[in-house]
Order: sequence, then C-alpha cells, then structure tokens
Amino acid sequence: MKELGELKHFLGLEIDRTKEGLFLCQQKYARDFLKKFGMLDCKPIFTPLDGNTKLCAEEGRELEDSTMYRQLVGGLIYLTITQSNISFAVGVVSQFMEKPRKPHLDAAKCILRYVKKTFDFRLLYKKGSSSELVGHCDADYAGDQHTRQLTTRYSFNLGLVVVSWCSKRQLTASLSTTEAEYRAATMTAQESTWLV
Repeated sequence: MKELGELKHFLGLEIDRTKEGLFLCQQKYARDFLKKFGMLDCKPIFTPLDGNTKLCAEEGRELEDSTMYRQLVGGLIYLTITQSNISFAVGVVSQFMEKPRKPHLDAAKCILRYVKKTFDFRLLYKKGSSSELVGHCDADYAGDQHTRQLTTRYSFNLGLVVVSWCSKRQLTASLSTTEAEYRAATMTAQESTWLV
C-alpha cells in the first residue's frame, strides 16, 4: 500500500480542507451533469419545484424512451449527497421512473435549472463548531393527491451542517395526523440510533 496524500476527490465528491474547516461539494459532477443533458446554458431558477405543481401518473404523453429520464433522475439522486435542498423535489420525480411522461421530464429539468443556480454551493464542516447532534422531523398527512399516502421527512445537523436527511413516501395511508407524525418520529428515531 502506498500513501496517496490528502483526499481531494472521491466518487464525484470534491473535498477541500481550509483553515475554516472541511468543504464538500459536487461542482464538477453538477457541471458535467448539466452539460450531459444540454442544460449548461439554461436559465437558472430559485426553487427546484413549484409548490403548486401536482404531477399525475397518467397526465401528458408517455416518453418514447424512458432511459434518458431514468439517467436524469438517477443523477439527481446522486446530487442529493451534497444538496439536501433538492431531496424533496427529486423524490417527487423519482415516483415516475416506471412510466415517465412529458410533465415528469419537464419537472426534472426544472430541478436541473435549480442545480444550475446552486451548483457552486458547498457544505462546510467548521473547525471547532458544536458537535451536538440535533434532529428534526415532519409528516405531510395524506399529501399525495392520488393515493392519500403521507410523506415523512427528517434531517440531522451536527453543529451547523446537515449530516443526514431523508424524504420518503410511506407505503400505507395514515388514519390521522397523530399517526402520521408518530411515523415520522419513529423513522427519525431509527436514524438517530444509527447515527449515535
């Protein structure tokens, strides 16, 4: 085994150690990803998904070749490693991997336009910052208009930096908001057990 020096790149992640702390980002990956899908010169937007957008499984024309859509969504999933801010939107478009349609592709391209706006964002793990682990959770009771399934989400911060996050649609519907919040709390507790 030989010494390769300080880690700078790892599986599309860029690591930069400074006096401030440790920076993590995927700038090169994001730039190459935008270029691959012809979106490098697109007009950036400020939100990954319009809050009024309601995607339906049967709306719009079906894509002739769904391979490109799957590659696009898969790449967006990989970008959530350093961009937790796109997790919810990526979760929405990933629900249509089996039979994607034109509105789904348009929504995924909107996420790319947001990535264009934020691809130079970096996570900073500050030196000497608090090492207290703090978790937050939430549930969207019957948020899916078609199945009435809920979405649970959580995030954990170590000091000022998000270290773990998830947004997941549950397989079954909840009977009350209390049950929905309890499920979110349970999922969060399971993750906290693993983190500690």
